[in-house]
Amino acid sequence: MADIREMGSKDDAAQLMYARLAGTHGQPCVSVYTASFLSAIPAKADLDRLTRLVRSACERFADASLTPDAAEELLKSCWHLLPSGNAVRAGTRALAVFLSDGFFECFQLPSPAAEFAVVGHEFHVRPLLAIVPEDDRFFLLAVSQKHVKLFQGSYSGLTERTVEAVPENLHEDLSGRSFEKAYQSHTAASPLSHTKGAVFHGSHFNKKEEILHFLRSVDRGIANSLKDHRAPLIVAAVDYLFPIYKEANTYPHLADSAIVGSPDLLSTNALHAAAWKVVEEQASKARNSAFALYGEHVNTPLTSSNLRDVVLAASRGLVRFLFIPESGDRWGSIAQPDTVHLHASQEMGDDELLNLAAVLTLRHQGSVYVIPRAQLREGADAAALFRFGLGSHAASAT
Repeated sequence: MADIREMGSKDDAAQLMYARLAGTHGQPCVSVYTASFLSAIPAKADLDRLTRLVRSACERFADASLTPDAAEELLKSCWHLLPSGNAVRAGTRALAVFLSDGFFECFQLPSPAAEFAVVGHEFHVRPLLAIVPEDDRFFLLAVSQKHVKLFQGSYSGLTERTVEAVPENLHEDLSGRSFEKAYQSHTAASPLSHTKGAVFHGSHFNKKEEILHFLRSVDRGIANSLKDHRAPLIVAAVDYLFPIYKEANTYPHLADSAIVGSPDLLSTNALHAAAWKVVEEQASKARNSAFALYGEHVNTPLTSSNLRDVVLAASRGLVRFLFIPESGDRWGSIAQPDTVHLHASQEMGDDELLNLAAVLTLRHQGSVYVIPRAQLREGADAAALFRFGLGSHAASAT
């Protein structure tokens, strides 16, 4: 049987979506967002339109290593890797395609995205961050008195996993040796007549205690399987089961919110849709908590809303939390060691600096949050909380 502990190991963590995209790649990097290729048979017109987008983006990026012709060939070479027909998941509204020398990734997005292409030194992840939280992994436990199922989940869907030493249902738990032993120990002072394998009843073991024992058995298997994980565990259960499961639970990252209702009546797609709402709620809480912490340190060396300082700090791995708006571009470049150039509009060889700050923050294990622009200080394009004060290290203004 597969063990869920295989997911989330240190080796696997390096393969997470944003970790892959924020890694160091052969330059330049081509990013394409499109609603094309979602039909049963991708049309040649789709490829032609995207090719024009990529060629246009290349012309604005002065890098001799990727000519418009070479970019077109790169896109065409990956044409067969794009999903179509049955490979397109239900609910997909757009695709995000990332190409560079020796690298290809395509993500199916659950929300619409404007169609465009960007060529730069890094992949353009800002639109992705606005749709999918930085860490979208979660576990889903669908539990009823009749069934127990554990799923591994992400924005892309659910995968059922098999877990060792978990009873399949309440009856199996009650008729097993573990419950008989617990019952005998509990009632040693006043034993009741019973037979091996029977469901036990008596003044000391009411229905809630039977269910609690069952859920403790479930928890033991789940907690052992999720050992060393930090992804939230979401429970899908009828309303009276979740409070009892919380009493039994020992996994430290149990989500506060549950999917209320019988999971036996829900399809996998319906379970995923309900779980994703909980994930978004959790992500919103994390974002608000991080922004509140930023607010506590405003006007100290631990924060800045100066884009030059933020970009430079991100390049040095100093940003703990980065806050950027969903829309609005700021073009420029970094001239090492300590100068950030800002331009009124895109110039040859420029990178979009808010995206650059996001990529560099992710590369150094910082967290990036997309927030409404109104939450930023007036006139600011970004905000950051640093791991420690910048001190005298500030970016030169040019």
